Amino acid sequence: MSPDISHAVQALLEARRSGRQVAPPFALTDRAAVFAIQDGVAAATGPVAGWKVGARTPTAEPNPAPLLKGALVPSPARFDGRAMHMIGVEVEISFHIVRDIAARSAPVEREEALAAVGDAFVGMEIVDTRLADFKNADPEWLLADNQMNHALVVGDAISNWRTLDWPALRVKLVVDGKTIVEQQGGLGAVDPVRPLAWMIDHAVRHRGGLRAGQAITTGSWTGLLYFPAGSHARGEFVGLGAVEARF
Repeated sequence: MSPDISHAVQALLEARRSGRQVAPPFALTDRAAVFAIQDGVAAATGPVAGWKVGARTPTAEPNPAPLLKGALVPSPARFDGRAMHMIGVEVEISFHIVRDIAARSAPVEREEALAAVGDAFVGMEIVDTRLADFKNADPEWLLADNQMNHALVVGDAISNWRTLDWPALRVKLVVDGKTIVEQQGGLGAVDPVRPLAWMIDHAVRHRGGLRAGQAITTGSWTGLLYFPAGSHARGEFVGLGAVEARF
């Protein structure tokens, strides 16, 4: 690990420990540096609980980030919103991994990747950041900081996910009894299975493998919305299930 990468890892770890945000210490020149920082933080905090992945369009290159140890929280979840720098909420389709795939250099084809997946579930990603002035930060630094992940709330299971018409799904976000989002579709990637399969291949070929018990969440259907401490959020895919968190 280079001195710069080591410094960045230690700065992010200290920010997590102390609750004090840090300024990005240097310019990131490539994705290798981003992934090295992610991996360094993950190595210091324990086995990763899974991965988050997102793609802006159906053909865009996805962006991956680890979900750190302890990031998976069952619904209904409770967080100390007063201790967070922000309370960001995204309603997502997430997946449980039920089969190990050891690290290797050969690609993981789609059929093998999906054979490692159990059920899907309604997820709610909770977003916070260790970076000061995050709105003006280089997006690569946001990715290095695990794309601002704080936790992933595990909601109702979706057993029939292989047969779903993804663009037709209706999603709702209700906060303190008020409907904030209610719409059909909304995922940039449109089909969450493409970034899911991509993430499995990436984890196996570049990030040490895939492990049963991990989860993969595949991007927001509702956008990233911010709420104050004391809020109660409920996300729902109509007819499939829901997830809840209180801050």
